[in-house]
Formats: sequence, structure tokens, C-alpha cells
Amino acid sequence: MSDLTAVSLFAGVGGFDLAMQRKGIKTVATVEIDKNARGVLERRFPDATHFTDVTKVTGDELRAAGFIPSRGIITGGFPCQDLSVAGKRAGLAGKRSGLYWEIIRLVDELSPAYLVLENVPGLLSSNGGRDMGTVIGALSTRGYGVSWRVLDAQYFGVAQRRRRVFIVGCLNDGERSSQILALSESLSGNTSKSRKKREESSISVAGSIA
Repeated sequence: MSDLTAVSLFAGVGGFDLAMQRKGIKTVATVEIDKNARGVLERRFPDATHFTDVTKVTGDELRAAGFIPSRGIITGGFPCQDLSVAGKRAGLAGKRSGLYWEIIRLVDELSPAYLVLENVPGLLSSNGGRDMGTVIGALSTRGYGVSWRVLDAQYFGVAQRRRRVFIVGCLNDGERSSQILALSESLSGNTSKSRKKREESSISVAGSIA
């Protein structure tokens, strides 16, 4: 059983948290502004503390909820509306995607051992690539070794094409993040055996950290 604790920012209905739970990682706090999604989180994770507004939650509150930064993971699928190629592409200067800086604020307050972030591939090209550079730079200057990779959910047990860029940061470790993202994607047929293999791969990031 892992002794890692996790905080889930922009938690949605708990995708990151379910994966971590299956690897024995305890989500002690979630932050989700949508009332309906938060209701799902409260049912799925009754022992966690559930916060509403990422702009108001503090590092001290997360510690009080049971988060231990030295053995802690902060996850966050921060808003993509200003980064998506289908949107107006305001980038990190946009009101929604600019909430990335709330992650950085909490990183400054907590210095967690690990970060696992997710967004649309449009992040890579937003503002001519400068927004991705800003994301990585903000973590690097805070002592995180950072790696990123685009993964497609269709190869990990999900019946849809869903490409997302995953960013992993490891405090004071320049190699660990790339090891965590060293996943293999399989194009094998949709047999029960291959489904099981892809489902196991879908929680590999959480397992590599644990």
C-alpha cells in the first residue's frame, strides 16, 4: 500500500483520483467548482475534503486535509478553453486557462514531490509555443524536473480518440519524470486480453509514482 497522498485540482468527476486509488494512493482533497461534478466526487471519495474554488483554497487548508507535500502529488487537468484550437486561443492570458497560475501558487505554498498535469495538445502550439514554454519554465525554476508527452486515450482502454498532453514534474529529480512517462501504447485488437492490458496501462503513471 502506498503512503502517497494526493490533491486533485480541477478534479472533474475524479479520473485522476480513480487511477491513483487503484494504486493505493489516497486523494485527501479535491477542488472542483462544478456542483454536479463535485457531487460525484463526494460520493466516490467520501473521506476526502472537497473544496469549490481553486482561487481561494490555500496550502494550509490542503495540509489540514491530510496532504503531505514531501510524499504528495498534485494533479490538475487545468481549463483548456483558451488553449484549444477550436477556441479563441487567448492562451495562458485567458481567464480560464490562466488558472494554471493557481497551480503554481499552490506549488509555491506546498512544494509537492510530484505534479501530474493534463491539457489539450493545443497547449503545445498556443501563442506560437510560448505558452508551453511558460508552463514548463514556471515548474523548472521551482526545482522540478519536467517531462511531457501526448497520449491518446483510445490506446488505454477508452472507446474514443482523445489526445491529451500530460506533464509530469518531479521535485529535484531530472530523470524521474521521463521514466514515469515511458509508457507503451498498443494498437492491438479489442480482445478481452488486450483491453485488460490497456486498462492496466491507463494507471501506469500513478503506479510509476507509487
